[in-house]
Amino acid sequence: MNTRNLKRLLPQSVFLWAKRIIFAPKTNKEMRYHRKKVLHFSSPFNYGENSTLSDLMITSHVLEKGITMPGRRLGFGYERVRDILNKCNNIISTWGAESVFMQATLLNLKQYLDIHEEAEYELPKDIVDGIKGVLPYLKETGENCYTTTKESYFAPAKDFAAFAHSRHSIRWFAETPVDDKKLMAAIQLAQTAPSACNRQGTRVKIISSKEGKELCCRLQNGNRGFGDKADKWLLVTSELGHWATINLHAPYVDGGIFTMNLLYALHYYGIVACTLNAHLDEKKREELHRVLSIPESELPVAFIVIGNPVDTFMVPKSQRMKVEDIVQII
Repeated sequence: MNTRNLKRLLPQSVFLWAKRIIFAPKTNKEMRYHRKKVLHFSSPFNYGENSTLSDLMITSHVLEKGITMPGRRLGFGYERVRDILNKCNNIISTWGAESVFMQATLLNLKQYLDIHEEAEYELPKDIVDGIKGVLPYLKETGENCYTTTKESYFAPAKDFAAFAHSRHSIRWFAETPVDDKKLMAAIQLAQTAPSACNRQGTRVKIISSKEGKELCCRLQNGNRGFGDKADKWLLVTSELGHWATINLHAPYVDGGIFTMNLLYALHYYGIVACTLNAHLDEKKREELHRVLSIPESELPVAFIVIGNPVDTFMVPKSQRMKVEDIVQII
């Protein structure tokens, strides 16, 4: 008897129960595959060059945020800088300082030192000596973070390449509210993103209430110093009901593609934005779903904090790897 006839004969609840029994082995097999990959190759269980450099970049990114943060105070991040210097020295002695991750980190350390020297602010001697000790390995020039104006940031681009390079994560927000029509137009433009078999399983939650924004600030782990100043929070989710059991990663792929398209659309409409991870543990996910009335079938993919631009603000350049280092010709 085929599935169609079985579905016609059995009550829906019994049919769904039978499907769970039938597909359980395939689901377990898929989960075992991902578990094996995670245990062998993810960063907590791997101390090779890739995971070590990635760990450095994460730590350095926090320093970069501190440099570009609105209301930046002098003398910030001592322990973070000491941790970065320790990582830098270990990496230099093992793999050298050629990688873009190392060079970007060294630029951040140089700018950190320059900011305090220009302000005649005395840093701890071990930090000054540590930074000066690794700067001879710096080959890049310029600054990793720079100041711009809203007119320059949103200047019309001559082509898509210029437009894409002009977009950055911005953490400075004006106190004026984002125009609702512009925001809806940006979300509509983001719907041009492709989705597998045109499933269109991505959803967007616009969080503008004081209570909702405070909840997101508390649950998300990377918004300190600017998340509470955003006019609105957006949450991109992906509907799990659009996918079979062997497509466990697919909701995040579709949601990620949509998120990038949305970031471009926000930039097109003159709305500054910063994307934030939605890596919530089970307890936090349950609270997010319950308090914001998000359907249980929707998986959180990413947060985006948005607002109108202030007149002048700092931008992190966020250097990228050489294209030759990410391409493999097979």
